[in-house]
Amino acid sequence: MIKRMNGIRREYGYPVLKDGNVIVVTEEEKANMLVKKFVKVHSCNNLSAEENRRRNCTINENVNLLEENVRNNDLLNSPFSLFELNNALGKSKNSSPGKDNISYIMVNKLSNSSKKVLLEFYNKIWEVGILPLAWKEAIIVPILKPGKDQSNPASYRPIALTSHICKIMERMVNERLSYFVEKRGYLSKCQSGFRKGRSTMDPLLCLEHEIRKGQVNKESVVAVFFDIEKAYDMMWKDGFLIKLKKMGINGSMFYWIKDFLQDRSIQVRIGQLSEKFFVENGTPQGSIVSPLFFSIVINDMFDNLESGMGFSLFADDGAIWKRGKNLKFIVKKIQEAISIIEDWSFKWGFKISIDKTKTLFFTRKKASENLKLQIYNHELERVREFKFLGLWLDEKLTWENHIQKVVNKCKRVLNVMRCLVGSEWGAERKALKSIYTGLIRSVFDYGSIVFGSASDTLLKKLDSIQYQALRLCTGAVRTTPTSALLIEMGEMPLNLRRLQLKSNYWCNLKGHDGNHPCQDILKSSWEKEKKKLNSFGWEIENVIKDFGLSGINISQTVPLSPVYPSLFHNNVVDLTLLEKRKGENISDPYLVQSYLDSKYYGYVQVFTDASKNSNSSNGVSFIVPEFKVKKCKRITDGVSVYTGEMMGIILALGWIEEVRPLRSIVCSDSSSSLYSLKNNHAISRPDLLLEIQLITYRIQAMGLLVIFTWIPSHIGLRGNELADKYAKLASKYSDIDILVPFSREEIKSIIKQKVKERWQRQWEEDRTGRWLYSIQRKVGAMRRTRNRKEETVISRLRF
Repeated sequence: MIKRMNGIRREYGYPVLKDGNVIVVTEEEKANMLVKKFVKVHSCNNLSAEENRRRNCTINENVNLLEENVRNNDLLNSPFSLFELNNALGKSKNSSPGKDNISYIMVNKLSNSSKKVLLEFYNKIWEVGILPLAWKEAIIVPILKPGKDQSNPASYRPIALTSHICKIMERMVNERLSYFVEKRGYLSKCQSGFRKGRSTMDPLLCLEHEIRKGQVNKESVVAVFFDIEKAYDMMWKDGFLIKLKKMGINGSMFYWIKDFLQDRSIQVRIGQLSEKFFVENGTPQGSIVSPLFFSIVINDMFDNLESGMGFSLFADDGAIWKRGKNLKFIVKKIQEAISIIEDWSFKWGFKISIDKTKTLFFTRKKASENLKLQIYNHELERVREFKFLGLWLDEKLTWENHIQKVVNKCKRVLNVMRCLVGSEWGAERKALKSIYTGLIRSVFDYGSIVFGSASDTLLKKLDSIQYQALRLCTGAVRTTPTSALLIEMGEMPLNLRRLQLKSNYWCNLKGHDGNHPCQDILKSSWEKEKKKLNSFGWEIENVIKDFGLSGINISQTVPLSPVYPSLFHNNVVDLTLLEKRKGENISDPYLVQSYLDSKYYGYVQVFTDASKNSNSSNGVSFIVPEFKVKKCKRITDGVSVYTGEMMGIILALGWIEEVRPLRSIVCSDSSSSLYSLKNNHAISRPDLLLEIQLITYRIQAMGLLVIFTWIPSHIGLRGNELADKYAKLASKYSDIDILVPFSREEIKSIIKQKVKERWQRQWEEDRTGRWLYSIQRKVGAMRRTRNRKEETVISRLRF
């Protein structure tokens, strides 16, 4: 509805298509015209004679490498496990299937025995290195690009539908290959695209920080923003295979990838299928493995640049920059870097777009117009502003143009909101706030940790948009104080929201090691002492210090296992009692104990629990009634109960690993922890889940069996009651026994609370909105009523 009111419509039909003088009317003719257009994008005919020559030179230099027939038996090439298959299925989302019409949901419904048959099939393919031809066939659904001419075949974007059975195997391959390149540090430090724990903010912050340092030192920064022509469509397959060989990737992994890329075909579907055409170049569109493949190919784009040159990569969006006082010297060094990148592009089959590659001089000086940069002997266009990863950069980095574009975009949403409400009719405030949150605040949020360094005058333009949106939500009059409006809607002021987002990014950054490009931003420098700025690198340490988080220990953002994940096994998790609770009363401790004793006869029962008191002190425990073992520990204050429950399981598993009972059952009343173990997925504590997986791997290697089960809490079950008692006892210990690092989610929760406290102080000290303050003293809650008329009347009375 919002899109339609903004004039954005999606056309589901395909009109008459025209390509030059050729006009097609029937669906079959349209499909064939489009498939030829899509195939042409991947054709080797797009290459110049020089590009073909350089590709051949690269092949000749590495011909022996490609002809090596090495079959390694290392873990990278070992058969896939049921753990990996279930992990891949768990991460698969519902989407349209390929030509075979077999969907993910059908595979997910398979029994364990059927999954084992499917796994054998995958491993046979893995062994021989030959994929079924049906897996290489893609059905293309053409989607019209926004604002483009419907009759032009070039206006359509191809969306590929491929076999889900193949995509499941792709995901298993992708997980292995990703682990391999991350663990061995093959991916460049500057590459932030398609990597866990990275974002578009990484390159933007690196560049912004360098420009701000230049401004403090009265220096200039020259940047070049590269655009690669048809980067994905023309990816050179042989060049990619050469790079895999250079990484030491051989055996089943290499031959699977090699066959996966060969003999791929596409057909366009418009009512019926077009003719079949084979694709010469490029990484398969819509494939699970394509982003990682491309990251590997483009990974060394800036490897040969000299030290002192700044650079960043986000997928195919690359940039280089150089800072200094002498503009002529900077331009000379940038030109040398461009020549190196130009040579790299020839060698690995890429072509830098001359028209779309731009250069921007960040300087307050009147730079000489005679300073030019070239690529492929063509002059690069020098611009005064450039859109890089969604943010508009200008010569003086004032962010004026970017903020104005944000304001213009949000004003269109405001117009839509005005059409939805009146003073006595219209949508309720919850629905209107959802529109504000999804279509206005989200635009404010993106990049705010970077453009938050703009002047207060510019940032107040965003405050004005927020005020107008919230006034529409409440039906308030124009003279309503902004502070009162924010309280009424439970919406934080934008300056505090930017502070929260900056702190959240810091939290993510602290969970990385020194291989993250933005780690240098946190380091102290004399520029920070020379002049105070409201840039991220300047102010974040003071913010964190004010929040009392300076010395806090944060868990790894992306923990990597010391052993290959393919060696792990699926945890056996029994949730029978949890499922019974939905329809039956299982509050009788005798029935629960009878279930455990009968179903798990001969198993050593281990009960775990965690407790958090009003002072945020945490205790964990495990009890083994058969062995009369009672262990309890106090862990780091302030961590979540979920973290405590996971730690209780870790302590219990540690005891099992040490004592080595043949069969054990770990009983926990934490359903969230057990679901994490069952699904091998924990958003908030991947580090603790990994620790559990490592311990269970060692236990299973000893030939021992461990099962996890859910039990109801506080029903008088002896083992559970004892575990609860000792966990509460441990939370009262004077000293902390185990220092558990905070997760990112836990730190973000603390940050949110600190920002809310700051908002509360502002509300208490504000001189406006005192009438509402006498009614509502606490911030953060939104009031709701039955209908628009009632909401408007009550809001105006409260203001």
